[in-house]
Amino acid sequence: MNFDRDIFDAARQEFLSHLRYARGHSPRTCYSYHSDLGIWAAWLVEAGKDWQRVKAQDVEQFSAWMLRERKVSAHIVNRRLSCLSSFYKWALKHEIVESDPVYLADKPKRPLQIPVWLETEEQARLEATIKNRENIPINIFGQNKQQMTETRRRYELLFGLLLNSGLRIGEALALKAADVRWVAGTAKSVRVVGKGDK
Repeated sequence: MNFDRDIFDAARQEFLSHLRYARGHSPRTCYSYHSDLGIWAAWLVEAGKDWQRVKAQDVEQFSAWMLRERKVSAHIVNRRLSCLSSFYKWALKHEIVESDPVYLADKPKRPLQIPVWLETEEQARLEATIKNRENIPINIFGQNKQQMTETRRRYELLFGLLLNSGLRIGEALALKAADVRWVAGTAKSVRVVGKGDK
């Protein structure tokens, strides 16, 4: 079977444009999908398979190749299969392919990950340490005690926000003063941009 590179590249570009401008995915997500589809295409060429006629078994072989030969984690393999699933659903809708080979393919199981959290006592100790103004160094990296006190106050606010809001660390760190809604000098709410620019 022949792998038609021109048709694939055109479909990939159109699919990524659809994700970016119609679905509102971030440039970072589109870049990852572009890379994932490139890995898929390279594997298909090596295996002598046509991307428009692949079956579920081919997707499973691709998964096994990533896990065994490339030593890719199950998490990344599943992310790449999710990319392929979106791509083939889109291609099927636009009549570029006749079937979705990812739908019936077995996916690798991810190892169970237990979330990490602080116990109540640990939270209290961390909070007490952050609030303690007596253990602040007089000079560190050229900053005086007053500057370091302000830094410690920011850490205290950040920890309180994370503890009480459920925000991701990256979301909390990306906040700006303009994202806070003030009413009579009191912060009432905060606007957060999360994954997928939502």
